Amino acid sequence: MEFKHLRKIAKFRNNRWVNTVRTYFKDFYDKTIETNSQLKLQFLQFLPFLVASVITGLVAFLYSKVFSYAEHISFYIYEKGSWSIFIITPLSFLASWYMVKRFSPYARGSGIPQVMAALQIARPKTSSLITQYLSIRIILVKVLSSLFKVIGGGLSGREGPTIQIASSIFNQIYRWLPSWWTPISQKNIIVAGAASGLAAAFNTPLGGIIFAIEELSKFHIKYYKSPLFIAVIIAGLTAQGIGGSYLYLGYPKISTDGWMVVLGVLLVAIICGYFGAKMCVILRKIMAYFSSIKGTYKQVGLTLACGLFVASFIYSFGTDAMGSGKELMERTLFTADKSVEWYMPFVRMNSLIASFSFGGAGGIFAPSLSCGVSFGALIADLLNLNSGNTDLLIIIGMTAFLTGVTRAPFTSAIIVFEMTDRHSVIFFLLLGAILANIFASFVDKKSFYDYLKGYYLEDLFSRKKKAAGNDKD
Repeated sequence: MEFKHLRKIAKFRNNRWVNTVRTYFKDFYDKTIETNSQLKLQFLQFLPFLVASVITGLVAFLYSKVFSYAEHISFYIYEKGSWSIFIITPLSFLASWYMVKRFSPYARGSGIPQVMAALQIARPKTSSLITQYLSIRIILVKVLSSLFKVIGGGLSGREGPTIQIASSIFNQIYRWLPSWWTPISQKNIIVAGAASGLAAAFNTPLGGIIFAIEELSKFHIKYYKSPLFIAVIIAGLTAQGIGGSYLYLGYPKISTDGWMVVLGVLLVAIICGYFGAKMCVILRKIMAYFSSIKGTYKQVGLTLACGLFVASFIYSFGTDAMGSGKELMERTLFTADKSVEWYMPFVRMNSLIASFSFGGAGGIFAPSLSCGVSFGALIADLLNLNSGNTDLLIIIGMTAFLTGVTRAPFTSAIIVFEMTDRHSVIFFLLLGAILANIFASFVDKKSFYDYLKGYYLEDLFSRKKKAAGNDKD
């Protein structure tokens, strides 16, 4: 009886249908376990990007608000007594310089070259040095120093600083990960931070992605595309969720009537590309001279001189010669008053050089856009173009001048395209950017950011070598 029972069990086990069902459930179980492991791995890989992106969106929104408030303070000071800027501007420049000099030397300037330098040393032997460029201290000094500068009426933007701030946030999250965490590429997280910072600052997600590919990335996009896209989307959505959906500049009324406007586009692209690159060459030489000056008192004197130089322009030419230039952009694009004096582009370029060169924190993106606006409006007036054609030349000027500075034509075109939501002129923007890049190359082969990246890397390793020598002594 027991033998028959065992034979039935063996027969059941050898049954083809039973084996098929058993194999199916075994495969299903194995695949479920494998899928759960992959989901867990992906979740652990993307979680740091999600957390850092949300924080970046929040910080970028708050920074934009306090920066805008600081600009309003500078205009209020000027309106209450224009003579007071001869006191406020030099003192605010001095405070901006001191914050960087005393607490964080690599918080100076826009921050984009520091991010580029951090990417270059993101290797096992040198990754510990990245905190010199990206850290919580950098964030605090960057914000305070740039606010001091803009309160004094200095030409400064928040977009470049936001990129370094965002990369610092991402890098800090990376450093806080426990040792057992799924390995994440530090380069990926820095690139994603920079792209999300630009996207949140300008509300330009495509611009952030193109910036990461064109300006920051030295390896194939397939290695970081998913974290990059997630970081840009989440940071942008966070900033929009807090502050609402917006365009940086709005919807200008643009027309492309007649052949004269084509001539205007060509002229604006060439002139802005040339002067954008030329301004950077001069700025680089002045910065090199300032860096060679030894002694605190001499540095203080030069900083105060820069403040007085900018103050004299503000006093002589009014509010168009101060701040990020956003009010100038909005006036020329969205009101009937599109006139710009012939000297305004040169006033803004010289003020930008003085505001940037002494060493405080502050971006160059928005001031560069405003220089392009001045050239575009001026050339449109010389050609006697109508309002819609003038608006086209203004946004071409923004694209071309920014290209002359950054040497990133596609990034510049996409940023201006997204800021204005003008799909119909995307080809004009691309044409203007490419022409500007060609003529900027005649002035200087390398971009301003490339030069500064090299300077920051050389300075960092020089400091490291000197510190090692002192330790031996």
